[in-house]
Amino acid sequence: MKFDLFVNLFDEARRPYRTVVDELLAVTQQVEELGFDTIWTGEHHFGGEGYDIQPNPIMNLLYLAQHTERIRLGIAAVVLPAWHPLRLAEDLAILDHLSNGRVEVGIARGITDRELSNLNSTRVERRFGQASRQMFKETLDIVRASWTEESLQWDGQYYTFPRRGIADSYAAWYPRNPEWRSEAGEYIGMSIVPKPVQSPMPPLWNVGDSDDSIRFAARESMGAITWLLSDKSLPRMFELYRDESSAHGVERRLGEDLGLLRVCVVAPTDAEARALAEPSVERLYRDYLGGLRGRSIYADPGEVLGSDVDDVSWFDFLDERGHLLVGSPETVTAHLKQYEDTVGLERILLLTWLPALTSAQIQESLRLFGAEVMPHFRTEEA
Repeated sequence: MKFDLFVNLFDEARRPYRTVVDELLAVTQQVEELGFDTIWTGEHHFGGEGYDIQPNPIMNLLYLAQHTERIRLGIAAVVLPAWHPLRLAEDLAILDHLSNGRVEVGIARGITDRELSNLNSTRVERRFGQASRQMFKETLDIVRASWTEESLQWDGQYYTFPRRGIADSYAAWYPRNPEWRSEAGEYIGMSIVPKPVQSPMPPLWNVGDSDDSIRFAARESMGAITWLLSDKSLPRMFELYRDESSAHGVERRLGEDLGLLRVCVVAPTDAEARALAEPSVERLYRDYLGGLRGRSIYADPGEVLGSDVDDVSWFDFLDERGHLLVGSPETVTAHLKQYEDTVGLERILLLTWLPALTSAQIQESLRLFGAEVMPHFRTEEA
């Protein structure tokens, strides 16, 4: 099993951003030493409330790359409609070079109107679902083409590259490459520099929980990362990804190329772990994530929530449905072994950086996980 740390940067105290990033670096160096495989961070904008303050994950990961040696550097996820596709392809390729090929790229459509309506000139907002999906797919295709084609030519619904009728006067002094410049001197093909270190490109992951997201990942030969599904929902989703991959010519084991994200807090006893985690879970889900999605998305398959569901704490609601890895090392180990047995889980992403925890508490939880949980899932060779 691979063990990753997923970090959403929280800072309700509104400290200098460098202070928060240095805490991120300290945690990253710690989990690298503990043997974690990947550090993941997301992308969110305009977070004045102090939640998800990570507007440029590429720059944050570049900072981490310069102070680490082995751990892989993941984005989960870059919000494709918020980026110009050519700039995104260039920036990710540079990050891959400057990290010596350690980049993992998760992609998503985005979940908040606040972000997309202000970052995308075509105002592709979340409620315009079909338009958002089309721009998402076209941006992905352009990024891939930028990484693999020596002469990029694109004529799509949203983008045309290169722009027609532009004289290539910038490189008129250079011997003409017919793939880039016509005999009349028009710029007809683009050379995107650099290409990534990893050939043909960094590993790609689709971050989502719907059947459509899982099918898309399988169809596009990408990995998939999920986190909203309850434990009882996972077998069907894992089987869907395996079977859809097979239908598109890629044979995968159950659980292969799938990542599961779970809130994780480890303490010497279950009671101590709950005491640490519960305030964060309540704040994170009641005040933030619950407002975005509500409880039904976290429910078991076919479960109908009664009118009294709001009387149940978020912690108990999530814990009863398997969303939390909170407890003693023995409890957390047993839960992970259950994932191995039921869905063949091969990659777990831990969400331990939580809004009500101090840096010391986060690091102690990770230390316990590395010392007393991970060894049960690592061969001596690994």
